[in-house]
Amino acid sequence: MAKSDRTVPSRVSPFQTLTRALRRSARLAISASLAGLALTAHPLAAAPNQGATVSEQVFAVGFNKIADVYLEAVSFDRLGVDGLKGLTAIDPAVKIERANTTVRLYVSGALAAEYGAPSAGDSAGWAILTTRIIDRARLYSPTLAQATPERVYQVVFDGVTADLDGYSRYTGVQRATSERAQREGYGGIGVSLDIYSGRVTVRDIVPRSPADRAGLRDGDQLFAIDNALTARMSESDMRDRLRGPTGTQVTVTVARDGGTPRRLPIRRERVVPNTVSVSVADHIGLLKLERFNATTASNLRDSVAAMRQGPGGRALRGLILDLRGNPGGLLDQAVAVADLFIRRGRIISTEGRHPDSRQRFDASPDDIADGLPMVVLVDGRSASSAEVVAAALQDTGRAVVVGASSYGKGSVQTVTRLPNDGELFLTWSRIHTPAGYTLHRQGVQPTVCTSRPGQNDSAALLTELRDGRNRPSQIANWRIKAVDDEQALTRLRESCPWKEHEPDLDLKVAKRLLGESALYQRAAALAVVNTVAER
Repeated sequence: MAKSDRTVPSRVSPFQTLTRALRRSARLAISASLAGLALTAHPLAAAPNQGATVSEQVFAVGFNKIADVYLEAVSFDRLGVDGLKGLTAIDPAVKIERANTTVRLYVSGALAAEYGAPSAGDSAGWAILTTRIIDRARLYSPTLAQATPERVYQVVFDGVTADLDGYSRYTGVQRATSERAQREGYGGIGVSLDIYSGRVTVRDIVPRSPADRAGLRDGDQLFAIDNALTARMSESDMRDRLRGPTGTQVTVTVARDGGTPRRLPIRRERVVPNTVSVSVADHIGLLKLERFNATTASNLRDSVAAMRQGPGGRALRGLILDLRGNPGGLLDQAVAVADLFIRRGRIISTEGRHPDSRQRFDASPDDIADGLPMVVLVDGRSASSAEVVAAALQDTGRAVVVGASSYGKGSVQTVTRLPNDGELFLTWSRIHTPAGYTLHRQGVQPTVCTSRPGQNDSAALLTELRDGRNRPSQIANWRIKAVDDEQALTRLRESCPWKEHEPDLDLKVAKRLLGESALYQRAAALAVVNTVAER
């Protein structure tokens, strides 16, 4: 899951100030050696594209962030060199070599330059060195000279983050923009588009969005945006034209059911995709969360309130929270979702190297469901924030978890927006559940497992629970050892292995549990016993 870094640098004076400060701090270590240069091994082959300068600021902010917040202390002796070695992905003729205190650049086998290496802890010095080597390499490599700065940032940061962990990564501008829109919202009208055989159809209108209020409906055909025909646009062109600064206006031309086209002026607002869907069947509320973005908790609160106030709301026998396939998202939203249902106690705690990464999150004394029995569904694709919610509800005895072992992503990433509008995700803490175990690699173990081979009958799946043959103490024992014992970890994961199976099986088991109060209470109590054993 991600923790957004809200201190996004500005494009003007703050970066100039930062760069000057970083350069001053680096001069003592490398000023003499950086001036040194370049052997004229062969004539200059090309000059970089005009206006395609690689910015030192991008590396300065990124490298400084790694040094400051990453989960473990880092050495740029390794990270810096491996980042520069990433240039080979663009031009295999470019090679970087570290020899004692010297970093050498070779192009096509010839020495193009050599520089003194900054100290291992000098992130600012390595940012300066990285930029200068890139600039020098682009003079000698036509291929590198033609590469966009964004491509260069990608390969360098890929090389750097490869030395960290599997969840730390750099995301380029285009993808970062899309991911920010999913997490935090975007300036737009609140629609998705379906394009088939040249026909552009409006889909998935966000409730209460500008498009919704303007009268757009699912299935409307979109002909034009600001009088430009959609038939002549790519999908990305259409998206970019519909989105824009909040408060600005866009005019769409649409028609419904083959009727006369009509032009609708719509003012853009901040739109956050809705990740919550709700339905009621057999007096059971089904809450499906696709991911965790900036409005997930508030949308879930509103949805549950509307469901309980609607027809049959007073007759609800329980809730099913479906987190299957949910890849996670914002940590604060996971905590807020769990807090909607837990009246007291710990939700999660986090531990890392940076002082701000060591946090405790406790529940506030309310429960929007007023104690209605709950079942949480998870599978091998339930990860990150989804695991936080499932573990908190399970460990506090508030819900029974059904399904298969979850993914096992028990870390928090802080997200830094870089000067080029790309994003750097860095792991900065590990998550510990109320029971005290880490989700990292272990995941959440369901109280009722539906994924073992040969188990496809919902009634039979509850026999073990009904007969009292569940083994919470064994699971607890494996969890305690799993941090350092690979064999215990393997046994833990294999106790409820994830595999593809009929999705309705999970729902059938959940509904049976909610239909038998005594059996549900026994399952919920097992989680509490498990929690005590963990502590």
